[in-house]
Amino acid sequence: MTTTTKLLALAGLASLAPLASCNDPLKVTIPDIVQPGQLSDSAALATVRAGVLGDFSIAYTGDHPDGSGGTEGVIMYGGLLADEWINSETFPTRIEVDARTIQVTNADVDLWFRRMHQARNSAEKAAAGFARFQFPLSDPDHAEMLVLAGMTYVFFAETWCSGVPVSHLNADGSITYGTPLTTQKLLDTAIARFDAAIAATSDADMQAFATVAKARAVLDTGGFAAAGALAATVPTNFVYREEHSETTDRENNGVFNGNFPDQRYAVADSEGVNGFPFRSIADPRTRWFDPGIPGFDGLTELWTQQRYGSRKTSITVATGVEARLIQAEAALHAGDTLAGGQFLVQLNEPRTNAAERAYFDPSPFDPADTTTAPIGPLAALTTADITTAGGTVNLLFAERARWLWLTAHRLGDMRRLIRQYGRPANTVFPTGPYFKVNFATYGTDVNFPVPVTEKNNPNFSACLDRNP
Repeated sequence: MTTTTKLLALAGLASLAPLASCNDPLKVTIPDIVQPGQLSDSAALATVRAGVLGDFSIAYTGDHPDGSGGTEGVIMYGGLLADEWINSETFPTRIEVDARTIQVTNADVDLWFRRMHQARNSAEKAAAGFARFQFPLSDPDHAEMLVLAGMTYVFFAETWCSGVPVSHLNADGSITYGTPLTTQKLLDTAIARFDAAIAATSDADMQAFATVAKARAVLDTGGFAAAGALAATVPTNFVYREEHSETTDRENNGVFNGNFPDQRYAVADSEGVNGFPFRSIADPRTRWFDPGIPGFDGLTELWTQQRYGSRKTSITVATGVEARLIQAEAALHAGDTLAGGQFLVQLNEPRTNAAERAYFDPSPFDPADTTTAPIGPLAALTTADITTAGGTVNLLFAERARWLWLTAHRLGDMRRLIRQYGRPANTVFPTGPYFKVNFATYGTDVNFPVPVTEKNNPNFSACLDRNP
């Protein structure tokens, strides 16, 4: 089961806009933006969908880092605050994130925050547009818009502080300002979008996308058994992914660009004592190489990821492997962790069945380069591996770190280790001396603060809390 979003260049949309009168200088259209009133016909919804896919891609993966002609997405910034990336350049705005000392005045974070809301707003507007027409249940597009809208709420909940306001842009251009939403409310809203998507289509792939997304949100709320039951219905070979291209910068794979060509991010390893050993313990799921050059700062080694090896490599958004990991976590909480139990069964299913999760193979594949070889079958885990890892929780989150590497899961997982498993933050997040001169030590941030520009919203003053 594979669903792939195709990111389309939207340069041709200018032809949809009516020409302004040459005699009236006050009547000026925006030539490359389609106005809401121009999209009232069902024939325009394919154009609307293409715009949503582009907006979501920018919020999720970005195209280039700021300073290299673009913006970052949640994969980059979330992984930088967590332990997947280290900063390899000079911008103080990104160094703040890496050092866990984020200011509300951080302009780059503010730009990403606005891109996140742009993706949410366009997906919700598109979903409303599809709902106005009676498409058959076999059509997946309405459901897709709902799931993508729901995913933006998940990203807000997993990445930002409690208290993110959700405002709405009206058809007349006015804004209905939202009030700060708690993390729980953001997740509840995401789940409602996923439920609506499940009801809106009979398409098997889109139902699977909505279901694994809902399972992720339910897991975030602590509903382990319910999340596991949802995940059990999703086959391991399911994948929903973005396709990227080299046609325009907007369509580029921003993870590849931010790491290797633009040299702003490098693959981390045991960052700040507590970080995961992505490089020092070899694993085919998290392949990297050392090109022998420093990053943009001229000092930090540019350790380079090999999962996404070009500007046109696709990126997974939701997968059947994630469903198996959720089932394993449900089994952990049910105490089913002995030999033959569902904890190990679910962890081993993707490990031993390589063909079912080929979507995680490095791309592109170069037969002359072993670091790009497909991920073959992995040895089955046993109770001995639980002992070696230091317990079931350590083993579970190590498997999640490997399989879900650079897919915007790690920060949420680290926060869950604190919130749901009772671990102190200073045993989960990077801590101790920071490696750049900007800060002597790591700070204490475990999420992003809402930027100061949101104070234009009369209903907002600050985060409700910065808890994990």
